[in-house]
Amino acid sequence: MKRRIALSKNSFDVYAFNFLIFLTALILVWTNLFNRPTGLLFVSVYLQTEKIDQLSLDDDITITYKKDDYPILLGDVTLEINDGRVRVEKETSPLHYCSIQGWVGTPGNPIICAPNYFMVVIEGAS
Repeated sequence: MKRRIALSKNSFDVYAFNFLIFLTALILVWTNLFNRPTGLLFVSVYLQTEKIDQLSLDDDITITYKKDDYPILLGDVTLEINDGRVRVEKETSPLHYCSIQGWVGTPGNPIICAPNYFMVVIEGAS
């Protein structure tokens, strides 16, 4: 017959576990606060792999990319920048992937329109 080992906890184990949880949370908060990009941020607009536009994230504008100017697009794509965030306001594509993604305000988080070959990314100044 197998012998069962009784597990017990003492107060040191509880304190050590709580300290490790607190230390982990502190490290996560620290890296989130101090690893943000500094300086000017721009909205880069790509069509396939080519950068077609670069806009300032500080401006509050709405711009439309027309199918007449970019024949690869399925239809017009309207981009809106407001309060340091960007979104695709209107588009013409079968599933509306861009519009569904909503507002993006963090650098490196892209808005991708798969059928339109259209991508919007917030980047630092280059």
